[in-house]
This record gives sequence, structure tokens and C-alpha cells, in this order.
Amino acid sequence: MRALFPWIVSLSLTLLVGSLIYFSVPDWGQSWRVMLQGRPVFLLAGLGLTLLHMGLRAWRWGVLLSPVKHPLAYQSLFSLTVAKYVINLIPPRAGEVVASVVLARKERIPAASVIATSLLERILDVVTVVGIFAVYLVLFSGQHPPNSERGQEIMLAIQRFSLIGVPILALALVALVYLAGRWDWTGRIPGRLSRIVVSFGDGFRALRKGGERVEVAVLSLAIWITISLQLWILARAYLSDFPLTGALLLTVITVVGVAIPTPGGVGGFQFFMQLALTHFFAPFLSTQDPNSQAAGISNGCYMVSMVPLLLLGYVLLHREGLSWSRISRIASRKPAESVS
Repeated sequence: MRALFPWIVSLSLTLLVGSLIYFSVPDWGQSWRVMLQGRPVFLLAGLGLTLLHMGLRAWRWGVLLSPVKHPLAYQSLFSLTVAKYVINLIPPRAGEVVASVVLARKERIPAASVIATSLLERILDVVTVVGIFAVYLVLFSGQHPPNSERGQEIMLAIQRFSLIGVPILALALVALVYLAGRWDWTGRIPGRLSRIVVSFGDGFRALRKGGERVEVAVLSLAIWITISLQLWILARAYLSDFPLTGALLLTVITVVGVAIPTPGGVGGFQFFMQLALTHFFAPFLSTQDPNSQAAGISNGCYMVSMVPLLLLGYVLLHREGLSWSRISRIASRKPAESVS
């Protein structure tokens, strides 16, 4: 029953989000027609930015792991970065853990250190996204105010999370980096557990070195600028005058949708992008049926972003020798078994 729990949660959320999307679209025929009308040049450019995004993530992962082992094969880093998205199709979305364990075995480094860098990547992503949102609020929010009461509620909810969540994440990050550099306290921990804790701390060592710290910060910013440009280009495939500054808000809102633990972020991305388009960018949509148009655009953006990536990830998954049964075994292990 415990093994089925992630599947039940994931499928329930998928059905919930799917039903919300379905009943919010007045005309699905029109939505599909909009989706197929995207301009090919912009769609291809969006796909190219998706691959650049993957390349930057692989680069950053290698920098974070450089204190543990240097150099690491960039080919393996890129392959497993893309493969994570395929693995995340399977509940409980254990792509980070599985890819970390596989990389650790290939490179003969502690799995705990690699898993720690994956955790650090997620923290860096959240901090960077909130930073982008802060820039948007200060410089550009007046250009695209909410055009509905619900839009105001969405903006207020994001602001509240930023004010509460970011200080907590920042303190946690500082504490982890501080503890990673002080090993005296680990002497009170039993032997095997102490080795795991020290190995886990090694995953944060890159932030204690000036050069690596700057490189990680620049790469984190480059990753999210690339994602914002990708969303802008894909939106322009359907809305020729969609503003570049609007893509910053699209990025922040769609991140919330992707965080919903559905397989591959399906449903969550489309639902939140549709919300953003209809409640913040209505002037750029058709006045006759903006909801159907927004649904078509969000589905088109998801398909271009994810389908080629999943196909590439599936190929790279097999090149790394990962079968679905092996992925399931790694994902179902207890945490202590994965990091040892």
C-alpha cells in the first residue's frame, strides 16, 4: 500500500488539475486550433532554448560537484540532467535521486554528496525565481497589472510566499553551508551515519569557495533568464506582440504549476500559464474567447517544451543503462540505502 501511495497522490492531483482545466475552457475545438497555429520559427527557437537550458543545468551541476570530484564527464551530466525529466513521469517524481545515485556509481563518488547538490540546485532555483519576481515587482509590475480580482489574489499569494518562504530558505542555505565547513560536531554521530552526513555536507562545499560561488550564481541566473526567454519566444509564436517583461511573470507563475507533483508537471504548467494569460495579459488575447485561446497557447508551449525533451531523455536514459525496473528499485529505496 505504501508503494501505491505516490501513484494515488500523483494521479489524484493530475485528475484534479485536468478537471479544472477542462471545465475552464469553453471551446476545446478552438483551443486545439489555436495550439496548431503557432509560428514554426518561434517554436523551433523555443525548442533550442530548452536544450540550452538543459546544457546550463548540466554545467551548474558539474560546478557544484567539483569539490567532490573534478573533472566530471559533461556527457554524463547532460544525459542524466535530461533523463531526470523522463524519470519524473513516474511517481513519486524521483528523478533527482535516481540520477544522483546513477552518477555517483559511474563516477565512484558518495551518493550523499551528489544528492546534496541536487537539493542545493532546487534551493538555488527557488531563490533565483523569487529574485526575478522581485525585479519584476520593482521595475515592471505597473506595465502588466492584474486585470481581474482573481489576478490580484494570485499576485498577493506569490508576494506572501516570497516574504515568508525566501528568508526561511536563505537561512537554511546559510546554515547548511556553515555546517558543511565544520566537521567537529559530526564526531558525536555514530560511525556509518557520520560518514553519510559528512559526504552530504561535501555537496555544499562549492558555495564555500569564491570562484565556484560566483560561477554557480551566474549559471543560476543564466538558467532562469533562458527559461524566461523560452517562454517569451513560445508565447510570441501565438501572440506576436507579447512583451518580454511579461515573460518574467509567466516564469514565476508557471513554476508554481510545475511544482505540483503530477507526472512531468503535466496539467499544472498549463493551468497556471492559462491563469497568467487570462488574468494578467487579457489585452493580448482575443476578446471573443480568451480562455480557449489561453488554453491552446499553454498546451502548445508545454508540448514544444516537453515532448522533444522527453524523447531525447528516453534515448539518453537507455544509453546510461537505466531500465524502468532499475529506476523503480532506486526510487523505492529508503533514504539511508540511497545515500550509502
